[in-house]
Amino acid sequence: MSLNFKYCGDDVEVRLAGEIDEFAARSLRDELDALIAKKNFRTMTLDMQGVSFVDSTGLGLLLGRYKKLRASRAELLLKNIPPQVDKVFKTSGVYSFIPKKN
Repeated sequence: MSLNFKYCGDDVEVRLAGEIDEFAARSLRDELDALIAKKNFRTMTLDMQGVSFVDSTGLGLLLGRYKKLRASRAELLLKNIPPQVDKVFKTSGVYSFIPKKN
């Protein structure tokens, strides 16, 4: 799993690549939490284009970051979601909490 990010004013875009499974979720959680703690964002967008797999641990990771950002009055968005990941998100109800960005 790799993570790259860029700032645009009060927004940050995080590009993810690889699998978001139990192993990757631990380090990814630490990196995202450090990024969240470092600066207050209005919006964090996760670019999922390079993500090939998400399991239940990955879903928990996303929902945890959603709650953390929401507590600081920020928004989490998802974009460029591959079909296999989109299917998992639809089935699990992720989109009822975290919207897709066009």
